[in-house]
Parts: sequence; structure tokens; C-alpha cells
Amino acid sequence: MEAEQNYPKSIALLNAGDYAGALAACDAGLRTSPHVAALHYNRGNSLAMLQRVEESIAAYDRCLTLDPGHHFAECNRARALVQLQRWQQALEALDAIVEKYPDMADAWNNRAGVFQALGRNEEALHSIQHVLKLRPSDARALYNTGVLLLLLNRFDEAQQALAQAYTLEPNNPDILGHLASAALRACDWAMLGQIAAALPAGIWRGDLVVPPLTLLALSDDPLLQKRCAQLNLRRSLAGSAETAPAMATGVYDHPRLRIGYLSSDFRDHPVAAQIVGLLERHDRSRFEVIGFSTGQDDGSAIQHRIIKACDQFFRIGPMGAREAAMAIRNTETDILVDLNGQTLGWRPAVLQYRPAPVMATYLGYAGTIGADFVDYIIGDPHVTPFEMAPAMTEKIVQLPDSFWPGDPSVSEPEPVSRAELGLPDNAFVFCCFNANHKIRPAMFDIWMRLLRAVPGSLLWMRQGNASMNERFRSQAALRGIDPSRLHFAGRMKNFARHLGRQGQADLFLDTWPYNAHATAIDALRAGLPLVTLKGQSFVSRVAAGFLVNLGLTELIAGTPDEYESIALSLAANPSRLKYVRERLGGAVCSTPLFDPEKSVRNIEAAYLHMQEQRRRGEKPAAFRAGITAR
Repeated sequence: MEAEQNYPKSIALLNAGDYAGALAACDAGLRTSPHVAALHYNRGNSLAMLQRVEESIAAYDRCLTLDPGHHFAECNRARALVQLQRWQQALEALDAIVEKYPDMADAWNNRAGVFQALGRNEEALHSIQHVLKLRPSDARALYNTGVLLLLLNRFDEAQQALAQAYTLEPNNPDILGHLASAALRACDWAMLGQIAAALPAGIWRGDLVVPPLTLLALSDDPLLQKRCAQLNLRRSLAGSAETAPAMATGVYDHPRLRIGYLSSDFRDHPVAAQIVGLLERHDRSRFEVIGFSTGQDDGSAIQHRIIKACDQFFRIGPMGAREAAMAIRNTETDILVDLNGQTLGWRPAVLQYRPAPVMATYLGYAGTIGADFVDYIIGDPHVTPFEMAPAMTEKIVQLPDSFWPGDPSVSEPEPVSRAELGLPDNAFVFCCFNANHKIRPAMFDIWMRLLRAVPGSLLWMRQGNASMNERFRSQAALRGIDPSRLHFAGRMKNFARHLGRQGQADLFLDTWPYNAHATAIDALRAGLPLVTLKGQSFVSRVAAGFLVNLGLTELIAGTPDEYESIALSLAANPSRLKYVRERLGGAVCSTPLFDPEKSVRNIEAAYLHMQEQRRRGEKPAAFRAGITAR
């Protein structure tokens, strides 16, 4: 009788949004009828809605023990595992569901999301294609397809899928934001021009979520970038199972300060190449280095170097957010350094648990991550002046020279001739090896005017896919420039040859607002002068910071007109360009930018200051390492 009364009562309360009342009704019914599967199922739903997700799984398990064919319990159990980010368990559950119920589109969709979380994007795409076979006009499935194609660098296909999704749901802000990403990555300026103007207003209103990496290439407004990061963070954490309580609330007393580095990119990736020298050079008498990998193993040489450089190394990628955070907490890490920021693979739900007493973000993302649970952002006086504080949710830490930790142990440039590269011997070669999506029409306008002003010159760019290259050729023709004056650089068989070929260029033209970062370091190391336009945000000030460190401030422009003037003056004056090259060659050997030992000591001083602030019970405050805090 209790079950007969409380089962419909629990459904009514669930439908009314009284989840606590529904749970009480289920519990009352189960006291006298513990073997009623439907009550356990409703109890699981009530617990899930109350954000007691761990307990909901136990309720669904009990329901399935009593009624193994209860497919709603199977599906909701799998959804709970996804909420907890228990990816492997969720995948096993969803595999079983789609095998039994191959027409269940939502299960295929959720399975695709789990594969994506595990970095298995090809399998995710295969899974989402099952959804589209069942529901060809499913806007959500088309959107998810577009996102996966973006991750697989299939930009034109991504744009097509997202455009279809946007046609079906033009008011869906997620679709519009990712459609902007696809158009940007495909270098489809016509499509991007149709939608880009609407992005800032939507971000300020708070009803448009644009991937922050996309906005960095579209806007130099640091406050808009902050707003975008906060919105994206809120969206990323919306599915979190619970409000994450801080795990590490005290201060440890270790003989060596334990520094944990958290990243999805401990593999063949630019961040790994930049950070490995720092990890190897930490003073082991004072610091213990712990690596936490949330990404895939690739067996690369750089990954092996990183693992060897760490005193301890943990693979926490398959773990749920709470489990991963607990794994970090159990190491008693003093300072946790996030190397992702708002890039692919970041795990904000892990950071939200505050698994270390002090947390900082560094290197992987040139901007604020928009989180109030991360204490510091590590920069330098050039990229993060203290006046930039209103655009940061973190407190600014300035390293004295440069935030860049580059590893100078990379290969020496291997000589490559112009003939091997298909470049004419007598041409002035402007080049830009930045990712092509960083190239904006206004900068391309300047580059085409430079080609017009310097007879016989050419522009050497990174090779994209066939449609991307053709778009650039068409844009050149629209500006009155023979498309044959654009040359495209493919991949080299090794990094030494990539560095060596840069010596065959005459002048590197930087992009704006998203500057060259690692690409700038490579060019400068290879002795190739670089002209940059310094902007207002972190991402648009990086190359300028490098040039200040090298004593080449005359290559930094403050306006587009000045940028064009500097580049044209160097192209027209061979003796001046030669003088700049000679100074660059000497500076590479003598400045802090390429002094790894000094870089390591600077960041270690910053870590010690962070720890001291925490030990004194002070709130995080901005400071310059080695200098009295401000």
C-alpha cells in the first residue's frame, strides 16, 4: 500500500520540482516495499536533481538489480556517470545501451561526448553519425558534429555542419559561437564577416558563448576577453555534479616545495616543448616537481623527457573531476600550476575543487581563465602590466624579464637553400609562419600593400588545406596582387630544417591581435627579424615583450600605419636590415630571453613568494618576482 501511494506521489513531486519531497516519498515507500524497482528509479532521479549524483547511481544500480531491463534507469545511470566525469565507466555503460537499443539517438550522442572527453575524436564522430542517421535534422547532433570536425582540423566540413545547425536553430548561442570558430579556422573571411560583428554585443549581454581562443584572434579588448572567459567557464561547469568544496585549505610543511604541473599537453605539443626545460632545471634541493597529465599518451620523445623530468608523474585523464582532484590533493602539492588555461583539454572542474593551497595559471593560454578559484596568472611587465588587473580574475605575477620559459636545447638550425624551398634567389621574402587563422583581413591588407611597394617581393605563409590556400590567393587577387606571389610552406621532415628555412626569409610579419608566440621565438632564434604590432591584451603583447628583451624595440609598432612603415623601411633599406640581423644574432646569445637558468630561478622566486603569502594567511596579491609586492 505504501508503494502504491508513494510511487505516484513521487512522480507528481518530481514533476512539480519538489525533489526533496519526491525523495522522501520514495524513501517512505521503500521502507515497506524495498523490492519495487520503480521506486528506486524515482529515488535515483530525485537524488540526481538534488545534485547528489553519487547516491543516484547506487539507486539506479538497485533498480537495475531488480529490473535488469529498465532502460530508463540504464540511461540515467550513464548520464550520472558522465556528470561525475567517470569517462571509462560511462563509456562502458553507453556501449551496452547502444548495443541493446541501437535506435536510441540520445545514447549515441552521449557516447560521442564521452569519446570526445577521452580525446578519441574519430570514434566520437563515428558515434554522432549514428544520431544523424536516426535524426538527420537534429540541430544538436549537427552542432556536435561541427565541434568534432573542428577538433579534427576538418574546418570546411565543420563550417558546413555548423551552418546547417544554425539554420535549424538560429537563436542557439553555442552554435553561432562555434560557427565563428569554424569560419575563422577555415579562413573564410566572407562567412566570418557576416557574423563577427554580432559577437561582442552577445558576449557583453551574456547570451552568447564564444570559444575564448576564437575571440583572442578577433578582439584586442582584454575586458571583452575576460567576459568571454567567464561565460565559457560558467558553461563548462554547468554540468558539474555538485558545488565543489575546497579540498586543500591548509598549508603543508614540506622540506621541499612541491610544484604540480597540470596539463593535457604533455606530449608532442608546443606547450610541452616550451615547459620541459623548466621542469628539468628546477632546483631539486628546494623544489619537488609533480606532473599531472589529463591528456593522451603518444610515446613521443618530448613526453618521455617530461616524465623523466618529474619526481612523480600521474595520468589522471580518465578520472572524474573529483577523483582527479583527490589524486592531486593526496600528493600534498603546495602550488598547482595549470598549463592549459581555456584551451582544448582543460579541466576547470578539477581546479574548482582547489586541490592545492595555491593555484596559478601559466603559459598555455595568453589571457585570464575567468575563474575566481585560481589565485595567480604568471606573466611579465610587458604582457601583463599591473594596469591590466581589471581584465584578470587572477592576481598578476610578473617575472622580471619574460614569462617565456623556452628550452634552448632544441636543435640548431639546419641550413636549407632557397632552391630547395622553391623561393627565388633575388626576391625579398616577407614571411609569416603563424597559424593561418590568426591572419585578419586588416593585416592582410597591409601585407598586400607591402608586396605592391616592394617589386618582386613575395609572401611566404604556412600551408593550409587546398581550399584555405585558394582563399588566400583569391584575397590577394581582390587586392590587385598576383596570387603567384604567395608561397606556402609545408611541413619539414624535422624541426632543425624548419628553423633553418627561416634563415631564407628576410622579414617576419607578425599577426594581430593574436601575436606569434612560440613561432616568434623560433624565428628570432633562427636570426629572422620580426615586426609586430603591440596591442592592449596579453595575447597581442607577447612578441613585443620578446623584442624588448632582445633590445630591438624599433621593431615594435603602436599603430597599423607604424607597423607598415617599419616593415617597408626595412625592406627598402638592406643595410638597415643587415644591422638589425646582426644585433639580433648577438642578442640571442646574451639576453635573459634565451637564458634558461635565469628563467627557472625567476619562476622559482615567484613560487616562493606565493607560498609565503599563503603561509602568512594573506590573500593573493599582485607582485613582481624578486621585487617588493605591490
